[in-house]
Order: sequence, then C-alpha cells, then structure tokens
Amino acid sequence: MITGLDGSGTSSLAEQLCSRDPHGVLFRTPDGPFGESRVMFDREVRERSQSAHYLFYLASVAYASERIKKQMKTHNVYCVRYLIDTVVSHRVAGMDVELLYKGMGYDIQQPDAMLFVNIDESTRQRRITVRGKSELDKLQDDEATRNRFLTEFRRFSDHYHEIDNSGDDLQTAVQSAATHLPWLH
Repeated sequence: MITGLDGSGTSSLAEQLCSRDPHGVLFRTPDGPFGESRVMFDREVRERSQSAHYLFYLASVAYASERIKKQMKTHNVYCVRYLIDTVVSHRVAGMDVELLYKGMGYDIQQPDAMLFVNIDESTRQRRITVRGKSELDKLQDDEATRNRFLTEFRRFSDHYHEIDNSGDDLQTAVQSAATHLPWLH
C-alpha cells in the first residue's frame, strides 16, 4: 500500500514497483462505482455530513479490499490510497476515527507493507503545478492544513516505511521502496 500527500509521487511509485513485479496488480481507491461517484459525493455530502462522507470512503476501501483479497491468491497487489488515507483525511476534518481493519460489519485486508511517500514542499508544489491542482491539492496549499495531514500520518508511523521522493530521479525512490518489499528481491 502506498500513501502520502497528493503530489508526492504515490501513483508513479506504485506504477514503477508494479511494473518490476511479474505478479503485480495495481489498484487505486476509490475505484469502480465509488470512483465514478466520488466527485458528486465530495461536492454534495462532505459539508453536510462528515460521518456519511467517512462511511462512503470506508465502504470504498472495504469494496477494494474484497477484490484485493481475491487478487492476493495469485498476485502481489500494489494499492494507491487505502484505509490510512480515509482515516487521516477524516481526522483532519475533525472526526475521531482510528485505523481499524476490523470493525462493525467489515474486515479489511491489512497491507503486508505500507509505504509513506515523503517529499519536500517546494518539489511537491512544482509537480502539482505542472499537472494541475486538484481540490485536495488546493486544500493542502494551506500550511496549517498540510501540517495537520502530516501530523495525522505521523500518528501511524509505526505502520509504514517512509520513502523520500524529493529528488528528480524516481528510480532512487523505487529502489528505496523495493528494499521494504521482500517479494521484489
């Protein structure tokens, strides 16, 4: 599982790791019906009910988890954004939620390895400006909000390995990440 602030290179890192693995399959959450309705749900529900918004994203992870469990029987799964992202985002929004893989009515596949992609802010800003800023990018432009995201991610630092992607050579970050994935050795 690969996570980090938007623009840190999570998707690029996941794609590169998956391409090195002949048994690799790439997932991104939310996807499927959740990915299709995400924009509408964010726009119409988030401000009215954070709990409904959280449950939507929790459901999207539970949905992905069931498909991931099936894939893991024959493949190594690389997933961009997962439960930690849902928890961190909603903690920043003021909800008191925790990183629980089993809860009322759900049993989410716990990652074998989690990678947090870190990046210096000037590099992140340069990258997201080139690709175009999303609403979350704009939200994280505010230093206080960005620091709340980073603080919440750090709460779970015992769950992940940190990968620095501040350089201009993605392969350095890929090599660093691969050291934490024994199936790639």
